[in-house]
Amino acid sequence: MQVRPYYGISLLAGLWFMMALSGCGATAAVSKKILPDSLARKVLPGQPVLKKRIMLLPFVNQAQVDPEIAEGLSRAFYSQLKQSPHLLLYEPPDGVFSSMAMKSPQYGIVTNSSLVDFAEKQGMNAILVGVLNPVEIMTRKTGWWPFDKWRKIFIVSVSVNVIDTVSKTLFLTHMESQDFAIPLEETDEIDPEAFIRECLKEALPDLIEEQVSAIEAKLDRHPWTGKILAVENGTLMINAGKDVGVKEGQRFEVFASGKAIASGSGRPVHLLGEAQGEIETATVMDNHALAETVSGGPFVAKQFVRVKR
Repeated sequence: MQVRPYYGISLLAGLWFMMALSGCGATAAVSKKILPDSLARKVLPGQPVLKKRIMLLPFVNQAQVDPEIAEGLSRAFYSQLKQSPHLLLYEPPDGVFSSMAMKSPQYGIVTNSSLVDFAEKQGMNAILVGVLNPVEIMTRKTGWWPFDKWRKIFIVSVSVNVIDTVSKTLFLTHMESQDFAIPLEETDEIDPEAFIRECLKEALPDLIEEQVSAIEAKLDRHPWTGKILAVENGTLMINAGKDVGVKEGQRFEVFASGKAIASGSGRPVHLLGEAQGEIETATVMDNHALAETVSGGPFVAKQFVRVKR
């Protein structure tokens, strides 16, 4: 199981000592190099952080785990991720998601483009989907000569993919795995199916916990990106509100759609283009906010917005 680092009093004391020597401006730069983003944000005030709305899909069960166990793992995954202070988790409405609607190659997932579009319309920043991979079995020699021997290796693994619904790009693919080995001469003494079930039972909870740590770190670093929903009489509506932490008077940079590249499905994906100017929120609602132009423009619907730091 992955162990999270402990940052004790001595590290924080050193940071405050550097503040005294260097001044507040230098401290912010130095602390970002020393501390992980999540801790730096707790220590340093004024860092603009918006929560990300994540649609979490059930695991695609390619490992042929008992459906009730797979569902329990999905619930545990959801519960652990929900504890993150920077994520707002949502489950797809009943009937929207089906494992039959997913293209699921071994050790990875490609989502249906219509599912990504649906999540974007629901105001999601990203879709997170995982797969319980089939157990891989191989035979290899392990250990050091002259004590090495042939063993059968059973590899249990879990993969996750995170897709940005705004840019339609896959920005995280991560796999965690655990190996189980038995001497080759003992393989005739075991029931392979029963052994695999025991391997899955032992490994999957830990692998999912490790995936949570990796996902939190990646999503914490990935910049929050939203869109202009509509423009009317000089007032702009953006797809972020009180739920993600937007405040009145908060400023956002606006970007045009950039170069289009072909996705795996053949449809174009537009990346961030040139900066078009800045806007400032005037009225913040639960899920949306109204903003006014500060500089630049003209602004139109579907342009990208990012919080100004």
